[in-house]
Amino acid sequence: MSKEFKPYSDLWLTTRTWNQRHAAWTTGEWEELDPDELEATFESCMKTMAGVARIFKGQDKPKILNIAASVKEKCDAFKPIVPVACALRKKGMVDRHWDEISKGVGFDIRPVEGFTLNAVIDMGMVEHA
Repeated sequence: MSKEFKPYSDLWLTTRTWNQRHAAWTTGEWEELDPDELEATFESCMKTMAGVARIFKGQDKPKILNIAASVKEKCDAFKPIVPVACALRKKGMVDRHWDEISKGVGFDIRPVEGFTLNAVIDMGMVEHA
């Protein structure tokens, strides 16, 4: 019985984790963004959702499959952002690094009060990766 329930559990728990963590990553305070946690959680969600989608693909459960596919699409869309976020949140980032990045992209990217990952995305930093 527990083996039969595991894909459902994985789907719901991973969906919840994804929604909570994605919101925290994108709208939370920049200083609170932990690149190691972001990368590990993202990879775990990607792996789990791919497995769940494979399991449900062979079954006649279109609503469940749609949920799994939807979360996987959101993960896929976020994938290019992960290395940018991790690089910009490295512990060794100092003023001269921010200066070099700002010079390279042609605008000031230095974190200020209220700076979030959404701000990084809105500035187009993913295109500069």
